[in-house]
Amino acid sequence: MLKVIDAHIHFPLRDGLKTLIETCEKNGIEQCFLCALPRTGLNNAAVKEAIDEYSDLLKGFAYLNLENDTAETVEKLYSDGFSGIKLIAPPRPYDWEGYFPLYEKIEEKRMPVLFHTGIVARGVRKTSEKGVTSSNMRPIYLETIARRFQDLTLIGAHLGHPWCEEAAVVSFHNPNVYFDISGGHTFYIAQTLWRRLNYDIKTSKILFGSDSTPKNMKRYIHFWQTVLPQLGLTEKDLKAIFYENAAKIISKGS
Repeated sequence: MLKVIDAHIHFPLRDGLKTLIETCEKNGIEQCFLCALPRTGLNNAAVKEAIDEYSDLLKGFAYLNLENDTAETVEKLYSDGFSGIKLIAPPRPYDWEGYFPLYEKIEEKRMPVLFHTGIVARGVRKTSEKGVTSSNMRPIYLETIARRFQDLTLIGAHLGHPWCEEAAVVSFHNPNVYFDISGGHTFYIAQTLWRRLNYDIKTSKILFGSDSTPKNMKRYIHFWQTVLPQLGLTEKDLKAIFYENAAKIISKGS
């Protein structure tokens, strides 16, 4: 069985943590990047409790509010045992210079950052939609950050869908930018990989992620283990995408 690191999951409110652990055991998932997402009720406290209980399996990515949080917040999250930072739905583009002190502190702590890139789904509460625009989360904004903070590891989620080709080019030209292939737009992402793989994005810069509930994690693993070989990827490539690339990223901060 191919070893797997799921580089993008959220706390399973409906299924429960026990179901997540069982799913990982059954499907060869050796580690997960567990991300907080307060706009759906998945806060940092819940993630911390989970990673404290299952520290080998779960690596916590804390949500950071780019507008309101400070460098001291990053310091505390690092002290609390979080391995990385999760960013989503900023009211300004990711590369606004007012956010740079936060990126500087994250870089200092050697914590990878998972940026939501591309279209963002509607929140569970209408009030959570005020000020949210997907245009602030285009993949191109990661390039400014990557050039300024060259020791910071940036991961863009969902290959930037629907700006997948933009994401591919950003990854190709910036050694510290990676993208995961998580989310529900798998066929669109696969089509982009078919067109651009090894031209604008390399297998060494792609991470498997499901961004899914435990009951659907197996389906996403099966999809990509079926599709990627059809795109010409080798067993070595699959090992990199499903495990080695993510393992390298998370080990940098340990």
